[in-house]
Amino acid sequence: MRTVLRRPLPLLLAGVLLCAGCTSSSRGTENPEPAGTGQAAVSPEAPAHSAMIDGLTRTWSVYSPPAVADDPAAPLLLVMHGTGDTGQGIRTGIGPDLERLADRDGFRVAYVDGYENNWNECRVEGDWPAKEQGLDDVGFMRAVVAELGATGPVHALGFSSGGHMAMRLALEAPDLVDGVAVVAANPPAPDNQSCADAGEAVPVMFLQAREDRINPVDGGEVSVGSGPFARSRGEVVSAADGARWYAERNGIVGPAPKAVRDGDAETTTWNGDHPVRLVVVDHAGHSFPTLSGRWGQDGGARYDGPGEIWRYLATVNHG
Repeated sequence: MRTVLRRPLPLLLAGVLLCAGCTSSSRGTENPEPAGTGQAAVSPEAPAHSAMIDGLTRTWSVYSPPAVADDPAAPLLLVMHGTGDTGQGIRTGIGPDLERLADRDGFRVAYVDGYENNWNECRVEGDWPAKEQGLDDVGFMRAVVAELGATGPVHALGFSSGGHMAMRLALEAPDLVDGVAVVAANPPAPDNQSCADAGEAVPVMFLQAREDRINPVDGGEVSVGSGPFARSRGEVVSAADGARWYAERNGIVGPAPKAVRDGDAETTTWNGDHPVRLVVVDHAGHSFPTLSGRWGQDGGARYDGPGEIWRYLATVNHG
């Protein structure tokens, strides 16, 4: 069983700078087609939570299956949206899939709101408000976990900029998370990386799309918007190099594993005590692949992203 290191909530709240995300940011979005566009919303049973932290309000909502609603030892999944979105936005897109899994397997889902719809993650480049104000979003995640009284496994799932935030948790808060999943976000290139590395291994799963024009699967510049409104987020490494780096960080050595093809998905897994997995999906862009194609209506591949991510995270529970 992993030793769970949780600091008392009052100490957390005293030192964290955060604010609620409510409306779309004028600085552009890394999710140009918000989750769930034109689709039916999930059921409303996800009570809103908030905390005043250094004079700023942060919000999140939680879906708890009745069987585990009062069980602090139930696994907790932190879900982080992309720039310009909200917790409710990403819930509309992948919530129906995640919450069916939560009902079946007994875990809670916290949809966390970024400050003005964005995160202070690890990329040096970028002028979004959370980064400009130097907000402690790692501290915010600790506060959410503490407020919910979670003592069991804690995992993080992030899309786009939220994926970069998930990587920040893996690097800087390995005592908080048992595993992370990153969708549509390659690790930053070395000169675009601002986060320190605590050095403790954390399992990571990457889910990337081969036709993503914002987060290029082969690496390069991440640019949001077009023309005079284009904004650079700096460079990222390729999906394969990023996954390999995390595998080496987790102490996995040896020959490169072979990719396994299944329909539109190609999966590479670095096996070890803290495994790393890379899934590259064909015929999809900057989106979150699902079997329903609910996300963004981009006509992408039908791949059970939420299900495969949860199955991976469930196998690395060390709580």
